[in-house]
Amino acid sequence: MVRQRMLTLICFIVPTLLFYIYFFLNPVIDTFYNSLFDWDGISPKVFLFVDNYIELFTDPIFYKSLLNTFYWVFLVLVVQIPIGFFLAYFIYQRVKGYKFLRTVYFIPVITSSVAVSLAFSFIYEAQFGILNSFLKLIGLDNLTTAWLQDSLTAMTAVSLPFVWNYIGLMMVILYSGLQSVPNELIEAAEMDGVNALQKIVYVILPSLRNVLVICLVLGISYAFKQFDYVLLLTNGGPVHLTEVTGTYMYKQGFSETRYGYGNAIAITMMFIVIVFTMVINRMLQPKDI
Repeated sequence: MVRQRMLTLICFIVPTLLFYIYFFLNPVIDTFYNSLFDWDGISPKVFLFVDNYIELFTDPIFYKSLLNTFYWVFLVLVVQIPIGFFLAYFIYQRVKGYKFLRTVYFIPVITSSVAVSLAFSFIYEAQFGILNSFLKLIGLDNLTTAWLQDSLTAMTAVSLPFVWNYIGLMMVILYSGLQSVPNELIEAAEMDGVNALQKIVYVILPSLRNVLVICLVLGISYAFKQFDYVLLLTNGGPVHLTEVTGTYMYKQGFSETRYGYGNAIAITMMFIVIVFTMVINRMLQPKDI
């Protein structure tokens, strides 16, 4: 009986394990292996060992792109997840039409990044864009600018489509978490006389600890792997002003045909995300009483 159960477990585990090894571990190992070579993807590989990584850590454009990516992570932490939470909490209150609102909030997530980038390019267009036209309409002509070329606004402007696009995803994850919060816990807090803010801070958020970890890890990993918004809106310009690690990796690997160097950037990005994940899990672990 025990042997039969073990065979059944093995039959379920082995296909999943093989799938994981082939589609995840194998590409990671292959990427790391290629990062040790000077290779254009066609010619014979030239073994460099860690030279690509040494060059990477002295590359000012990489540091610029990494700083810009950290700015995207910052927006995830202070804009995307908080707005997603409050939208989730709003529909959690079962306001009138909450099912319709839940669908509307999620629509940006299933919208193509190309369509989102095109829409925002119309908004930011310097001469006839919606944003500048609106500012002129209300008499704030002095605030109009070329949003995607101005050094003061370019990075924020190119980041907003990403932030807006994934707010709905955070909302759905947090809404699912809110539904798992015991009603008895909330009712007990209300009987103790807590106000709405105290209920969120001291009752609901601690109950969503594991869900918040998921949101943080997803948000940070999405921030590091995004490149389509930057590529479509600014192509990393002007003069690498809006370059992020995703676009820099893409350009080095495909535009500059430095496949090995591009792989080194990819491995470095993966390492940074893993460190972020470990720190988040450490910080949000329940404290032993």
